[in-house]
This record gives sequence, C-alpha cells and structure tokens, in this order.
Amino acid sequence: MTYKGLTKEEVNQRISENKVNGEPKKLSKPTINIIKENIFTYFNFLNIVLFIFVMTTGKYQNAMFMGAVITNALIGIIQEIRAKKLLDQIRILTTTKVNAYRDNIWKEISVHEIVQDDVVNLQAGIQIPIDGVITEGSLEINESLLTGESDTVYKKVGDTVYSGTIVLSGDAEVRVTKVGHERQSEKIMEGTKVSGFHKSTLQKDLQKLIKIVSILIVPVAIILVFMQMGVKDVGYVGIVLNTSAAIIGMIPEGLVVLTSVALAVSTMRLLKLKALVQELYSIEGLARVDVVCLDKTGTLTQGDMQVDHIEIIGNLSEEDLHAYMHAYLQMEKHPNPTAKALLEYFKSDIQIQVDGFQPFASERKYTSAELHNIGTLYVGAFEFIFKKEDAAYQMYHDTISQGELRTIALALAKENNKKELLALVYIRDVMRPNVNETLSYLSKQGVTIKVISGDYPKTVSSIAKKAGVPNAEKYIDLSIGEINYEQVVEEYTVFGRVLPKQKKELLTALQHRHVVAMVGDGVNDIPALKQADVSIAMLAGSSAAKDISDIVLLENDFNVVPSIVCEGRRVINNISRASSMYLVKTLFSFLLTIYVALFQVVYPFVPVHLTIISAICVGIPTVFLQLEPSFEKLKGRFLVDAFLRALPSAITVVLVVLFTKLYRTYMGLSLERANAILVFVTGVVYLYTLYRIYQPTTKYRLMIVLIMSILFVISFYFTQSLLGISFGFELLPVTIIVGVLGIIFVTLLGFFIEKAFKINSCNLK
Repeated sequence: MTYKGLTKEEVNQRISENKVNGEPKKLSKPTINIIKENIFTYFNFLNIVLFIFVMTTGKYQNAMFMGAVITNALIGIIQEIRAKKLLDQIRILTTTKVNAYRDNIWKEISVHEIVQDDVVNLQAGIQIPIDGVITEGSLEINESLLTGESDTVYKKVGDTVYSGTIVLSGDAEVRVTKVGHERQSEKIMEGTKVSGFHKSTLQKDLQKLIKIVSILIVPVAIILVFMQMGVKDVGYVGIVLNTSAAIIGMIPEGLVVLTSVALAVSTMRLLKLKALVQELYSIEGLARVDVVCLDKTGTLTQGDMQVDHIEIIGNLSEEDLHAYMHAYLQMEKHPNPTAKALLEYFKSDIQIQVDGFQPFASERKYTSAELHNIGTLYVGAFEFIFKKEDAAYQMYHDTISQGELRTIALALAKENNKKELLALVYIRDVMRPNVNETLSYLSKQGVTIKVISGDYPKTVSSIAKKAGVPNAEKYIDLSIGEINYEQVVEEYTVFGRVLPKQKKELLTALQHRHVVAMVGDGVNDIPALKQADVSIAMLAGSSAAKDISDIVLLENDFNVVPSIVCEGRRVINNISRASSMYLVKTLFSFLLTIYVALFQVVYPFVPVHLTIISAICVGIPTVFLQLEPSFEKLKGRFLVDAFLRALPSAITVVLVVLFTKLYRTYMGLSLERANAILVFVTGVVYLYTLYRIYQPTTKYRLMIVLIMSILFVISFYFTQSLLGISFGFELLPVTIIVGVLGIIFVTLLGFFIEKAFKINSCNLK
C-alpha cells in the first residue's frame, strides 16, 4: 500500500519549527546542577559564615574545618559527575525506539526524534509517546494512566491515541498530531514515569534531620552568644570560637555527603553488574527486600520457546491444522516468543484468507482469527477459551499439563459459535543456566521467592521445582473465583493464571508484611511493577515496563538479581553504621549547648578540636569502611536507630566534659591541660564507638580501627600547639582511667538502650 510518511526535508522543517517530541527525561542531573547542589547548600553557607567569624579572631587553626567542607563538596561533585557520565552513556540502551515511515521506508528512531505528521508503527508493550490518529490497524490500550479506569479500550482507524497510555495488544500505524508540550497528556505521562518510585526511609529521614537541624541551629547560636557574653573573662575571641565549635558540631554535613557519594558509587557498581538504576534511593529498597516476585518467562526460563509436540483431538488432518495455524500466524506482525515458536513449527503452502483478527491480550489470554468460510480459530489458554460447562473442558482440563511443558489450546468455532477443541500444542521453555544457584543464594540470604505467572499453575509449579524454588509444590490457580489475597500470599509460592490486576493485588497483600521486589518485562507486569517497593525490568522487555521500573537489567539476566540485592544491602548497611558515627557529634553538641545555656558556662570545645577528632575518628574510617562487603538484611528505623546507637557515646562525651571541668577546678589545672584530657578521651570514646558499631569484628575493620587509633595518638601528640592543649605524662594515669571508664559506660548504656528499644549495635538482623 502507499504510506504517507515524511521526507527528510519535511522532517528538518518541522524540527526548525520546534514541532519535535523533544529530549526524553534524563536520569542524571546536568553537571552544573550537580556542582550547584554540592556547593550552594544551607550547611555550606553556615560554615562559610562561621569561617569568616573565626578568621576575624586571628586563631586561624580553628578555621581548618573549611578543609573538610571543601573536601566533602569536591568528593560529592567528582563522584556524582562520574556516575552521571556512566548513566548518560548507558541510557542510550534503554531509550524507547519506534519505527517511522520516512523517505518511503520504515526507519527506527528514538521517541524524542518523532516530529508532527510522522507516521509511526505502534505495537504491544509500548507506552505511547505522542498523540495521534490511527490510520491503519487496531490497538487495545490501557488508558488508566489518563482516565483512572482500568478497562481496556479498543482503538480502530480514525480513533485518537494519547501519550502516556499503554498498548496491550495489536498493531497499528498512527499519524502523529501532537508532540512535545502540545500533547494533552504530557503532565500525566511525566507523572507515570515516576509513579513507581517510592520515597525511601533513608531519604525521608535525612530530609527530616536536615530540617530539624536547620530550624534549631540559628536560635541556638544566638542563645549561645548571649549566654557566653555573661561569662567572666570570655571576650570576643572566646565567644566566636566556642559558638562556632557548637554549631560545627551540630551540623552533620559529612553524613549528607557520605550518603550522596555512597549512592553514586553504588550506582556505578551496579552498572558494572549491567544493572541501570533509574531511581537512586531504590538502592535502599533493595537492602530491605525480603520477597522477590517474578514471572516464569524470562526469569526462571530464557524466554526462548519451542514446540515439543502436538496432540490432535478434533476431526481434521495435520495438514489442515498447519494451514489454519499458518494463516493465523501471518497476522502476527510482531510475534512474541510463543508465536515465534508456533511459526517455526506450523508451516504450510495452503493459503487461507483471514477476514478478521483479534490480537492477544493478557486479560483474556487468547487470540482469534476469522478464517474465510471455515470459522473462527482460537489460540491460547485452554480454560479461558472453554467454559467450565463445556464438554471439552470437563474432558481435558485435568490432563492438559504435562510437567514443565506449557499447553496451548487450538479451537474452532463455526456458525453456531460453539467452540470445538482441535488440538493441544505443548511448548517447552528453555531454563536459564545457573538459575538453581541464583535461587538457592537468595533463599540463604533470607529472601522468599514467589512465582507469579499467567500460565497454567501445574506447569509453572513444575518449572519452579526444576529451578529450585523452595516450596514450589504449593501452587494455586487464581482463575478459580474469589481470592483472599492476604491468605494466599502467605500460604502459596506459585500463582498461576494470574491477570495483570491480580498481580498488583498479590503484591499489595505481600507489602503488608514484607518489602517486595518485582521482576518483570511485559505489559501485563506493569501494574505489579508500579506497586512494588523495588521494580526490576529486563532491557528486552516492553518500553513501558522499562520506563516505570527502578532498575533495568541491561543483559536480561535474572541471575544478576542476587548481586543487585547484595549491593543494596552493602551500601545501606554501611551508611546506617556511618550515620551513627556522624550523629555522635550532633547529639553531644546539642546536649552541651543545653548545658552551656542552663549554667552559663564556656562551651568546652573549639573548632580545631572537633576538626581533628571528626577527620581521624569519623571521616577517614567511614569512607574506607563504606567499601567493604556487608550483605545482612536491613531492618528497623534508619534515623531513630542511628540516634539511639549514637546516644551512649554522646552522653559519655558530656560526662567527660563535666569530669574535666571538676577535675580542673579540684587540681588547679590550666585550661590547656584540662582540654588535653578532654580531647584525648573524646577521641578514645569515638574510636571505641567505631569499633563497637562496626560489628562483627573482621580483620579489615580491626585494621582500620587500629590504624586510626595510631594516627590519632600521633596527631594528638605532635599537634598540641595547634590544638591549644598541653599534655604531660603526669596526666597519663587519670586520662587512662577516664578513658577506660568511658568505654565501660558506653558499653553498659549501649547494652541497656539496645535491649530497651529492641535494636542492636549495627541495625542488622
């Protein structure tokens, strides 16, 4: 036929007129935004203000904290830009493509290259990127993203299709009427692309922490200034340095930077595993996942199907059966793996005219073709083609499954519309290599496997058993009637004959008790992918499935899922531990501020004290410990548990402050000598906290703690003038005693808090 596509000149003209669909939504932020977000932060602004005040005192060593601020910003910028470059390179692989008719031939182009008046081909699995009118063919479309109604809408020649809606089945040529910002449903479509992404506990808690600190920090600073103005012998220099130390202590900017860097590095690690992270904070979801739901095809199996054998039941020859099937299969312009297997098997030179064709849809699970002067041929799921009261159903229903083979029914309906069973086709789906090891590993990691499929449950159960899915013999047919989803999700492992909306119901029920990941690749998986806490799609899957998924597997390999889950656990477990180290300073700074305000005394630290302690006991070790494996399942409340784990050490530091003040008064020590005891014991408490939080002890962790301990002692001894302290060996006995008592107190108080609030030292298991 004659197509009315555009020429190259017409395409260029429309581009010049800005009648082009436009660039797709990028996963990564522009470089300039990354730089701005790492430099122009509220905390950086506060640090700069403090830096200016400190410089006016002439005590320049106390301005060293700006080195940490600059380092944090640079690390954040460098790591995020590295991650951005990798994301931008790999995003090309996941860009949705369509066929457009240009210069009298069909050409594959990216959706953002579509221009107004293009003629494009749409088929099952695509999320429609434009508004247009069907010029040839027909489509079944899910418009729920546009209308809120889940019913399938049939579209024929002359009907309008809208961007953001999803093609369930069919094949059609569409003339583009609206592109870019002119699309009526642009805002809705943009919303659906992120509708599957869930705001993580980590993200919410960090934002909550920043908000709380941001609100409190300015009034606290004002109170400190006025309170210390009333203290005898404390001048401008003392007020500035003491107030700066308190404010610097309250700011957990290192934690925010560490989190951003850790997630960016994790994204790069996952890219090396051939997994594209489309939502950064979904990495936390991976750490919490304890149930993985997956479809049979493309996960347990490779998706490469072949006909094993057929069983002719009706009164017709094999030659006629091949002719019927050949005629029907010629209507499949974009055959799925099942249709490809049938095409390979059913060959015929007999030509039969097809008067009408109904493409496959997940909701009905069969397709049909009107064969001229013969009848309507039905191809699909046996129990969806036949009703329970049909004789064929009663005779063959219990025998159609043969182990792991999938059964396809072929039926013919003539004038009376009564369907006659012609044959049963048994299809073999090739198992994925190493799938047994993959599932075994997930089970050992405490992850439960649920198999959700539209196929016959006995068949799915057999394949699941062969793949090594635990409890695969526990299966249920969801086409049987009313289902109590809350009950069946806990009782069964394999779910067969599942409709797309039922997949969503199953995941919703599971989410009441579990954190759920969904692995899928088809249009029928989209409701479940959107519902899941973490959605994982195959690169070879439908464009709509990829668009709304948190993670895309770039090599379509399900066997990489355990590595993805472990990477999520590694990064979030390590952030969880590191957060407690950073919050020790925040907590004791607030407690000491209350103490200073109530008793109108001098703040005990100056900025340089906290700079040395934070760098050696927190900043450097947490960066190195962030790299180590840590695959335990994460549970609990991120921010609350982090504060509770930091609380014993924070209280201990406050008690050390009180002791040194009393000891100085009693012994008549100078401020420099008393501060030496305070700084050293505070460092000891921090180093013990590092050891305690990073449990269980490994050689690597112990080595980091020992190296940091040696570095702290050396720095403490050789930078006394810089720190404004004076440590003599006569202070060693009392320093050791206070340090040991501090360690004992942290241990006892930590044990009490863990038992009282039902947490443990590292928020695991």
